[in-house]
Amino acid sequence: MLFLRAAGELYRRLFYCRNESDTMTKKGQGEAHIFFIVNQLFTWSQNFITRELTELNKLGLKMTIGARSIAEREDLTPEQAALRQHYFEIPDNPFKPDALLRHLRLAFSRPVKYLKAWRTLFSMKHKPGKLPRGIICLFRAAAIAEAVEKRGVTLIHAHFFTAPAETALYLSVLTGIPYGGTAYAMDLYVDDSGLKTKLKHARYVNGTTRYNERFIRSQLSENKDKALTLYYGIPTSEKQPEAIPHDEFTFVAVGRLVEKKGFRYLLEACAILKKKGYDFKCRIIGSGPLESEFRQQIKALSIEDVVEMPGFVPPNEMEREYLAGDVLAAPCVVATNGDVDGLPNVCLEAMHCGLPVISTTISGIPEGVKEGVNGWLIPPNDTAALAEAMEKALNEKNLAQMRVASHRMVREKFDVQKNALPIRDLLLKVTSISRSTKYQRSPDR
Repeated sequence: MLFLRAAGELYRRLFYCRNESDTMTKKGQGEAHIFFIVNQLFTWSQNFITRELTELNKLGLKMTIGARSIAEREDLTPEQAALRQHYFEIPDNPFKPDALLRHLRLAFSRPVKYLKAWRTLFSMKHKPGKLPRGIICLFRAAAIAEAVEKRGVTLIHAHFFTAPAETALYLSVLTGIPYGGTAYAMDLYVDDSGLKTKLKHARYVNGTTRYNERFIRSQLSENKDKALTLYYGIPTSEKQPEAIPHDEFTFVAVGRLVEKKGFRYLLEACAILKKKGYDFKCRIIGSGPLESEFRQQIKALSIEDVVEMPGFVPPNEMEREYLAGDVLAAPCVVATNGDVDGLPNVCLEAMHCGLPVISTTISGIPEGVKEGVNGWLIPPNDTAALAEAMEKALNEKNLAQMRVASHRMVREKFDVQKNALPIRDLLLKVTSISRSTKYQRSPDR
């Protein structure tokens, strides 16, 4: 008898009391509570996520932000830093003893849903080498499922349809909480392992651009209307920032030194303009794996006196770079591995500072850059067309009007404060629909 009592107590502690879980969960069902999943909170390269979460927090949306780590930064505004209080650590290594214990407890307390999560994993037809990541995502989801329920979460939202969305999917299967997310570009066109399954199970997918939305719809066999476009944005000011006086006409290019940015075509175009006798500068700001190759190209083209490569500049110092320039050059291309930009954040930042943009017709870029209005659009991978557009910019008599149009475009279409409102409304709407229909937790059998 004593043995049975001891065994029962051990089972209760190890594998969790289901009734207690349901009781604690119901306490939080009175209001929407969104569990956002990101790879890392405050990461430099994803300031657009930090900005969006900040605005949603200011709007009073109840949230928890699940991430594997927090990037240490000193440039955060007080409103951005306030997101720390919503941080919830997702185990980077879910195979450590404490995470495994939570995993086992969940597996024994809801075996049907647990096995369904594994069936979902193996139904995804992962690309070669991506199955281990899927297993890690499932283990992460199992390790945090009970804690997510205790917080009264009503909706799971993943930023990027790579590991965040896969973790969100398994977490949804294990808990019954619906999930959706935001897709950008790399997660749709390059790292797309299991993408169709992730899209199929999501309640909604924000493609962030019309171009991405169309692609997402093409990947869905049904419920295509759950693909939509809600733009992200940047903080904007009503008054256009004043330009910093400078002597030479300056093209500014910003981004990681990788193939998809198209900077090798920019260097070739600069060589063409130099041969024509134009007086200008081109500053390529950023760092990356192709830096050495670009510096060699600059030397080979004899344009050291025209092109500057100052390296990485922190985002909070970039405004000065834009204001000291005249036109942003963003000759984006589709990389050989399929990688492509959506609507580059640097385009929005430069436009807010009044810079017209020279870019290409790919992806979502034409949704922000309008030919002859606030910039010039050219075919990708076309040095001659790029040089011609740069020459037009150098000779443009209505550049001042184009600068005003750039700032106006961002204010009207890409203001983060305005754009956070429909995102907030979507999250609340999905939560409300889920409560009234399918989203009903029941004991696992």
